Amino acid sequence: MLLRRSVPVVLLGSAAIYLPIVILREALPPVAWESELGIPHATFVRLLASLVLALAAFAAMASSGISWGDFGFRRSRGGWFRLAVGAVVLGILSTLLVKAIGGGGLDAALAGARPVEIVLLLLVATCVEEFFVRGWIQGFLEPLRDRRIGIGDATISVPVATGALAFGAMHLSLTRSAIDAATIACVLAFTTLLGLLAGLARERSGSLGPAIATHLAGNIGGVLGGIGYVIATQAVPT
Repeated sequence: MLLRRSVPVVLLGSAAIYLPIVILREALPPVAWESELGIPHATFVRLLASLVLALAAFAAMASSGISWGDFGFRRSRGGWFRLAVGAVVLGILSTLLVKAIGGGGLDAALAGARPVEIVLLLLVATCVEEFFVRGWIQGFLEPLRDRRIGIGDATISVPVATGALAFGAMHLSLTRSAIDAATIACVLAFTTLLGLLAGLARERSGSLGPAIATHLAGNIGGVLGGIGYVIATQAVPT
């Protein structure tokens, strides 16, 4: 029997998938062969958690009896490029805001990771998070796309809004890290707004690809904001 495609059902199911993975990620002890292969424990754990989340989301989709097209596995209709540009701007502004209010950024979370590892984690996490949120959650709620939530003069569909809030909530796990409160607050706001842009890209295009591209654009914007800040604050030789 098919599950009722409602917000409570998908949120409860998603929590049942995601929370055990977070607990596993926090509790997994180092193993000897990580260092032998040159893989830092933090990088290994993040990649393993992403793999498990992707497999769990795939299993949920496959067992749902819902068309794969509803989950975004279809060709893009277009109409999302401006959202990706907006995501770049959002990323830049978010990083600059963190610096402006004295936040330390995500340095504590990425301590010890080499640039190639950071890029790998960024790509993997982006694809898996979109697969889970814009694929599984937003796709499950596809029949509710005509139900709208008013935000000022605009309206946003229930699937997009739910996915954005879920995406922001997934980053509450940062509260268990050494990251400062100012950075966490900015990250939560950034990920929720980025989730709205990625969700709109998914809804307008009908495809997961543009959602992934928009998410990546936001992350790239964050990096560009950091580079711009360093350049702007670097002491000029006299």
